[in-house]
Amino acid sequence: MTTQDIINYIEQDLKCEVKHDASRLLRAVHHTAYVYELDEWAVLRFMLANEPMDGTHSYGFHTSYGRSIRNFFGEWYCARPTHIYMN
Repeated sequence: MTTQDIINYIEQDLKCEVKHDASRLLRAVHHTAYVYELDEWAVLRFMLANEPMDGTHSYGFHTSYGRSIRNFFGEWYCARPTHIYMN
């Protein structure tokens, strides 16, 4: 996945204007998918289009697992690169 893939998904599939930083979205998608062992595209679709993944929704609401993924993603999206330590 690249930043251009994200931009294309937002513009072409979601038919929306890109309002978020695609490089930050990419970083958050990559780390969330890695930590939760999920497909990057599934994470992106869950975050931007609220498409369910296994265990993320119950009766149309987010489960604790879904909320956990959203919170983790948000932390990575909002984090400054200087505050992120990677192995």
